[in-house]
Amino acid sequence: MLTVGTAVDSLSQYVGANKEPKVQIYLACDYFLKCGDPVGSLERVTFTVTTDSTGQGFITLPDRYETIRGAVENPTSTSPCGWPLRLRNDYYEFQPGNLGMLKGSDALRGIIPIQLTQTDTTTYLDAGLIPRHFKVPACPTENSLAYFTLICKRASLYLTDDDAILPVWNLNALIYGLKALDKRDAEDYAREAELWNLGKASLADEKENQVGPEALGKVQMDDDFCLAGLGSEGWGWGGWGGYEW
Repeated sequence: MLTVGTAVDSLSQYVGANKEPKVQIYLACDYFLKCGDPVGSLERVTFTVTTDSTGQGFITLPDRYETIRGAVENPTSTSPCGWPLRLRNDYYEFQPGNLGMLKGSDALRGIIPIQLTQTDTTTYLDAGLIPRHFKVPACPTENSLAYFTLICKRASLYLTDDDAILPVWNLNALIYGLKALDKRDAEDYAREAELWNLGKASLADEKENQVGPEALGKVQMDDDFCLAGLGSEGWGWGGWGGYEW
């Protein structure tokens, strides 16, 4: 882990003249957070959701978090077990072929982001907030409880407390980022881009080292029409006909 105080002590020499180290470190972290999920940016968080009067369950992430990267529904508040849930994108309810905008959610549809309305956006921006709301599976009975363990990505926040933990822990990447910021101020955009890329490469190496070479990356794809079953016995029975490879 890397705290603000440790980062300032270690990186001040790379901060340009007449610049505040904490501000520059924040700007470097902000850039890298918006390019990926560096080591230090993901945290496991538990939520208890109470079904509202409309029979729906929602999660509003606190300011510390920007979005959800993984989700498990737990049967009880103390259960170490649970079932992974699908994470939908911002356009899930608006895509032709999906179920559209329905009340609440369920285990099949999973975690569904809710877009802010124009009124919401104005209200939250005036307060300096941009919250993220999600529909989650919940029992439709009012005041029922549902339990979730989430992997949340940290939001880009300006941290001033020396004991606060930064969302980016890679000193080499931050050095490149601080130097890139100087090149931006000098309008040397070609060198700035090179330094940002070096920082991202350093973060990628760190991530690969943390995960390990034995961990194979997987892409989660929605297969609402069971296309993975093409060619298998019984697929398409009921009017679509069979397929052979």
